[in-house]
Amino acid sequence: MFEVAYETTFCATHRLTEDGRPIEPVHGHDWRVEAVAAGETLDRIGVVLDFEHLKKVLGEVASRFHYRDFNEHAAFAGQSPSAEAVARYFFKEVRNGLGEEGRLLRRVRVWEAPGCSATYAE
Repeated sequence: MFEVAYETTFCATHRLTEDGRPIEPVHGHDWRVEAVAAGETLDRIGVVLDFEHLKKVLGEVASRFHYRDFNEHAAFAGQSPSAEAVARYFFKEVRNGLGEEGRLLRRVRVWEAPGCSATYAE
């Protein structure tokens, strides 16, 4: 099995909520996100997935939140933007953005800070 990964960073704020009410103050993180794709075989040019394609898609998703507040994004309306929820959102958006190659996406991991991460996989 071959695995390839690409990661990027962005700055964003969030606060956890419960039943739509804040349970902590708004605070920011230098988020790091990694998308991992895997496959048993290599394509005609000898890769599982072109890094540039993964970079473009992951970068586009991350750019939606750069210098923004997760709580104000429609994707998190009525949902607490925990690291786990952010990881799930990125997984689904990256998978969709990769088109047919989305089947190769194995997991997405996000870090709020060094040593604090959440992973989502299907």
